[in-house]
Amino acid sequence: MKRSKPWTWIAAPLAAALLLGTATLPLAASPTNAASTAAAWTSKILMIKVDGKTLQVPGGVSAEGDTYIGLRFLADELGLTTTWDSKTKIITTSSPTKTITMQDQSTEFKVNGHRISGKPVIVKNGSAYLPLRFLLEQMGYEIVYNHKEQLITINPIVENSLILSNKDIDHSTSDRHFAIQYPQLSGMSEPEAQGKINSFLEKQAKEFEQAGKELFAQSSSIDLIEGTQLYYDVNYTITYNQDGKLSIVFDHYEFTGGAHGNYGKQGYTFDLNSGKVLTLQEAALNNSRYKQIINTQIKQELTKRGYDMLEPFETISDDQGFYLRGDKIIVFFSLYEYTPYSEGMPEFSIPLELFR
Repeated sequence: MKRSKPWTWIAAPLAAALLLGTATLPLAASPTNAASTAAAWTSKILMIKVDGKTLQVPGGVSAEGDTYIGLRFLADELGLTTTWDSKTKIITTSSPTKTITMQDQSTEFKVNGHRISGKPVIVKNGSAYLPLRFLLEQMGYEIVYNHKEQLITINPIVENSLILSNKDIDHSTSDRHFAIQYPQLSGMSEPEAQGKINSFLEKQAKEFEQAGKELFAQSSSIDLIEGTQLYYDVNYTITYNQDGKLSIVFDHYEFTGGAHGNYGKQGYTFDLNSGKVLTLQEAALNNSRYKQIINTQIKQELTKRGYDMLEPFETISDDQGFYLRGDKIIVFFSLYEYTPYSEGMPEFSIPLELFR
């Protein structure tokens, strides 16, 4: 089987790109969806456990099942700084290292200047409610939900001592969206490692930029449907920032005409002491049997999911895409690598304890 990288679609021929299916536009805020979420929102008293205390907290649940928390709780119980500007309807939540700004019914948030999409903020009867899991995971907390007891436990995560700031490359015009975001690190105890990681991330951003320019050059003669525009967007998520390691996932989306767009992702995990990009085996605690362990887990999960496979899965590759999240390694495949487009980019969670 000829294996494809998660990002190779960028330089693929235009004709191949047009064959792919619909993907959600990154950062495409939807006022209609935000308004419908607010309308379908139901108030509810939440049982939340913090620092060993179980509290009854005003909140709510959206029609999609997302839990919302009252703004006051963040300040009173978690010690976060919160402000609400009634004129602009902008909410700001801050910790010593992070600041998140968000606006009533908008799906766009900014984390230290980094623009990301999330669940909309909801204001009801003069009180602001925020998406609990989305917000607190951004602020460095773990959310555990006990379905049987209807109990939400909030645990602070001891994150690495560093500050993440956002950088932008934007070549957007009236007829095209061309935006790239990437992180830069500061405040690390190992300045040499910090420099290596920042240089690596900046280089990746430049490569994305060049790929986008080449893509649009190929698309210059395309006649777009009225109301659409050429679209190229690269964004990122910090999925792990603990124990001297940092995992970053870049997500990219393109639209160059036709009925559908295309998307992919890349994952990088760094050792913060050396600045090195870790291999999958190194992330798997240098277990010599890491491939066998991961292959077994993937095959078991594939059987459960019952995918209509394009090709049988035998083994992960030497340069398999992955990232860290919590106490797991997340292994992922690219579009069409093993499954139809309708299955997206399948991901598989492998507990780190299996490698010990």
